[in-house]
Order: sequence, then structure tokens, then C-alpha cells
Amino acid sequence: MAKMYYDSDCDLALLKGKTVAVIGYGSQGHAHAQNLQDSGIDVVVGLPEGFTEERQKVTADGLKVVNTEEAAKKGDVIIMLVPDQLQPLVYEQSIKNNLVEGNILMFAHGFNIHFRQIVPAPFVDVIMAAPKGPGHTVRSQYQEGKGVPALIAVYQDASGRAKDYALAYASGIGAGKAGILETTFREET
Repeated sequence: MAKMYYDSDCDLALLKGKTVAVIGYGSQGHAHAQNLQDSGIDVVVGLPEGFTEERQKVTADGLKVVNTEEAAKKGDVIIMLVPDQLQPLVYEQSIKNNLVEGNILMFAHGFNIHFRQIVPAPFVDVIMAAPKGPGHTVRSQYQEGKGVPALIAVYQDASGRAKDYALAYASGIGAGKAGILETTFREET
């Protein structure tokens, strides 16, 4: 039987002092960004300059917004929460050249890594935290002191702590209250 992880198995302190760059502010992006901020994590949201309405929403929600490239530069943890079909282009144009050793590249779905649409640098951790519910539910459950279960996976462990970071992130978005299961990018896809 698969092991279920909960908040007591996660060390949220691993993310303290780090900046999480949430790339995109759609269904999952808004929930991840707000939940992480409410968990005491420093968050910056990356959106293109022309996304005026979305940028105003980020600001109204009490978060910092910068262009995508700047978010990638500021982020120690960069989570790709734009639609799957846009991720390879966003990665190539705004993320890839801004990654440095020690960064953590994250996904909420395994597709682009599994099918090698994105081939990350070998010096970064590549992990996944995939809540098993839509963003509005991830957010509302968090606000109620509950959570939505999530899957985590490690594709590349450059730091030797990739799984610990995945668990910490999942806990930060509220999944540790409901349960976190470990899988692979292939299985999740």
C-alpha cells in the first residue's frame, strides 16, 4: 500500500527564506500563490506585461507581480502554472536562461517533462506537486483549514532534498491536511 504523507511529515521551514515564483495566475496559480503566502512563504507572481487585468487581480489579492522573466530571476522555486501547451515556450523564453544552481523547477502536471517538451538543466531539482482538485477548491479548502489531496513526484534530484521540497510545497498549499501521495511524472501524466 502507498504511504500517505501529512503535515507532520513535511518541513515547511525548507521554504522559509526562499522566494517561490508562481508563473501564471489562472485556476491553479491563484490558489498556489495565495495559499503559499498565507503559509508564510515569500511569493512573487510572474505574468507578461500585457496581462493588465490579471496583474491587477494579483495586486488586489495582496501579492507581488512582475514580468515572467523577472519572476524566474527572483525565484528560488519556480512553479510552472501556465497551460501545458504554453509551458515549453514560456520555459524557453523566460525561465531557462534564468535558472541557477540550487533552483527548484516545479510543475503541477507531468506532461511536459514526461514527453520531453521541456528538458531542464541538470543542476536544478525538478519536482511536482499536483493537487487533485480545481484551484478554487484548493483555495477554499485551505481557507476552511482543510486541504485537497495532492500527488508529488521527483524527476531530478540535484540537491539531494528534492522529495523534501516537494513535500514542503504540498504542505504549503494545504495538501498535508488531506494527504499527499508520491508518484512519478510518468504515472501522473
